Amino acid sequence: MLLIIAHHHDAEARWLCKILKESYNQPLHLLMPEALGIDYSISLQLKNDGLHHASVFFHEGKVLLDCNDVTYAINRLSYIDPIVWKHTNADERAYATNELNAFFPALIHSLKCPVSNRIYNGALYGDNSFAAKWGMHLYAHGIPVDALLTDATGKLYEKLRTIPAEKINRLMYTNNQVILPPGQEPIINFEAIKQCILKKDEPETLEFIFIKKQNNSPQLVQITKTPSLSCYGNMFAQTIYNHINNLRYDHINGDTQRNTLAAAC
Repeated sequence: MLLIIAHHHDAEARWLCKILKESYNQPLHLLMPEALGIDYSISLQLKNDGLHHASVFFHEGKVLLDCNDVTYAINRLSYIDPIVWKHTNADERAYATNELNAFFPALIHSLKCPVSNRIYNGALYGDNSFAAKWGMHLYAHGIPVDALLTDATGKLYEKLRTIPAEKINRLMYTNNQVILPPGQEPIINFEAIKQCILKKDEPETLEFIFIKKQNNSPQLVQITKTPSLSCYGNMFAQTIYNHINNLRYDHINGDTQRNTLAAAC
């Protein structure tokens, strides 16, 4: 089963679920922690042998989401802000927020299957330096990089909103493949960019966004672990479907990020 974990407003995640269900009959579960109320139970077991386990039981519909049933996971969360707790008092809201932001990273971390957008440093968005590392990698290979690539103040998003769509090129790296949106104009120097990306042997799914500068040469402006999936249409859906159904791994030891826990002092 494919597990997609996303924000409640994530239209891209809903799009992927729809196309995989309707066109590929892919078993999946879309989990949106922010929209969860109180009608569910969560369980997390951390074991000394590293064989950790997590599950979520939804009382309405009597549905059990067991981490052992997941064969591939796509994490599109950056932070959980539980919308159903907005009208509670501040203490209850803070408690729910802290609990959800602790449990769901642990659930993702406990999965024994491959995960897109893994957990780093125990947090949903703990790998804060990945954009800078990638920017340095591309720059070292002669690819121009915008100074706002690592901006955390919002200036990057303001800039992207002002750029006409025809001035933007994008590509996605996933499962050691580079794919382009159908109908997009060719990217100048695409082969060099592609080889540069493949050389890094990245385990994550990433989207690279370029703006066209003078002579339409591309300049890297953004790297994200939550791509605009629908821009790639059936090409991405087919890629992820093939990958899921070609996976062969140990269901006991799997591909978990978890290691055996250190003995307690």
